[in-house]
Amino acid sequence: MISTDPSIWIAAFFTVTIMSYAFRDNPLFKFAERTFIAAVIGHAVVMGIDSLRQFGFNKIQAGNIFYVIPILLGITILARYHSEYYWISRYGMAALVGIGVGLQIRTVPEANIVSQLTKAITLGDNPLLGVFTALTTFTVIMHFTFTTKKIHEKPQNVLPVVGRYLMLIAFGAAFGNTVMTRMNLLIGRLIFLLRDLLGLMGA
Repeated sequence: MISTDPSIWIAAFFTVTIMSYAFRDNPLFKFAERTFIAAVIGHAVVMGIDSLRQFGFNKIQAGNIFYVIPILLGITILARYHSEYYWISRYGMAALVGIGVGLQIRTVPEANIVSQLTKAITLGDNPLLGVFTALTTFTVIMHFTFTTKKIHEKPQNVLPVVGRYLMLIAFGAAFGNTVMTRMNLLIGRLIFLLRDLLGLMGA
């Protein structure tokens, strides 16, 4: 049975209009695209105001006067739209970038370097997988070693070549995973149209 829920019809309309771009650009797709962008921006503005109220004004009213500092720094960023006082925005941007870099320096090396090296060195619960991880890490590093040219010449170029093929396998797997994810989204929307909108499929 065809659904009578207006929210289902609205969702189906935008689903079909977005999919119509696969054939050619058209006014309906542009309408859906701009509606989506407007909804995202509106949601971001509302969440930003709520965050400012929850973590700014409420904290200040509770007596934490130091929360005035990040609010003032945030206001200075808006000065970049003024032709004469745009330089004031550099203070807010400097604080934003500095804090962001500080947090990244604290977390990224641990997550992307130390943990990867630890997994490459230790065999873990599966010795075979541990050996393969260590071999992949070592051969890929050898592939990107350009300080010694002889390492890329025969017959000692075996390890760099192995690293190159292992990278190609990893890139292929990543691309295949991306395609499968997109296909899963497409199948999900088709099921939504056939089941929730048209009622042609069981629950």
